[in-house]
Amino acid sequence: MSITTLESNTVSNGIKACNLVLQQLKPLLDSLDAIYNAAGGVKETLTQDDLDGVTSFSNLTKAQVDDAMYALTSSIKGAIDSAYSQLAELAARG
Repeated sequence: MSITTLESNTVSNGIKACNLVLQQLKPLLDSLDAIYNAAGGVKETLTQDDLDGVTSFSNLTKAQVDDAMYALTSSIKGAIDSAYSQLAELAARG
């Protein structure tokens, strides 16, 4: 039985996604984790007053930033780290 076009396209898109995650997203999340969560990092130094002083950050709370950074640097980064070998296997095919 031969692979269908749908199956082939799905695997190809998975390979593209793996490459994107490993080449672009993972390095960005690693950097955010190091800068935001380090002792004395941005998580500790950023204040609500700092956020309020930037027009484009108006109505953004420190808690919202912390929650989003947690999702990025712990939940998503953790999932990528846990699945790294599987992602790398597919990425190597692209």
